[in-house]
Amino acid sequence: MSSPAQNTSPSPDRTTWRLPQLEHWVIIPLIVILAIGTVGRIISFTPQVGAAESQVLAALEPVRSSMMLAAANFVHGAFSAPMIFAVIAALTAWLVVIRRSARDAAGFAVIAVVASTVCFMTQQIVSRPAPVIPGETLTAAETASSMPAGAVCGAVVITLALLVTARHHAKATLLLAIGGGVTLLVAAATLVGSSAYLLDVLAAAPVAWAGIALGCGVANRAVPAMAQTFGWDLNQSERKLNYRSPDRSVAYAQTHQPAPQTTADLSVTARDYDDGPVTEEIPVIRHNAA
Repeated sequence: MSSPAQNTSPSPDRTTWRLPQLEHWVIIPLIVILAIGTVGRIISFTPQVGAAESQVLAALEPVRSSMMLAAANFVHGAFSAPMIFAVIAALTAWLVVIRRSARDAAGFAVIAVVASTVCFMTQQIVSRPAPVIPGETLTAAETASSMPAGAVCGAVVITLALLVTARHHAKATLLLAIGGGVTLLVAAATLVGSSAYLLDVLAAAPVAWAGIALGCGVANRAVPAMAQTFGWDLNQSERKLNYRSPDRSVAYAQTHQPAPQTTADLSVTARDYDDGPVTEEIPVIRHNAA
């Protein structure tokens, strides 16, 4: 990304909290999403591509034992739409309670929710029918959208969101290794369980990246405003004062300080009030002649 990453909290000055973001953090993700959506729509109306991908899924038939299918369905279900938001909530609580970093927790939540929403919206734009799973009706497969693969998108989103916001709480290489392993496991489970096609799994990476890029831009604007509103930079006594009397709080005093006067302002003020030497009227006592 173009902007260099600055220190996230905890840091000597928490007001410098900022996530790395693209210079054009709205346009570039939008172009990526529109490109994936266009390609997905073309693939949806190309039977030859669907037939070739069906052969790929059929080639995995020898490994589809009852135990393997149960494991694949469990892994895929763990990263379904409802469970993704449960994982996001759990990791947000970990950053707040264990790591005690409200800014990083808010940033992670904002990025993950925005990116997940982008993935689900792209699915609706493409509207590619999912593969027919054995035992499932054709109507159920047609109503489900498989591009990009939702479970794989969720794994990539959580990995990248943690990598961006929690890099001061865990090693980046460790996060990348664990997140990459989980993502590969979810992708394999998606293909073994015939929940999505191969191109659907591959399309999950650029869509998730676009969501993360958009989420970083949103978080850089939302989190500082939340920190000022809730007084995350204040200590406990200052927070109590801020809660009881916001107009007299430390945060209010810092944000409502009068602008310092310049030398020109001081000269004008001195000239306006320069009325010469200060004199005092002396009363005159008159004695009437007797």
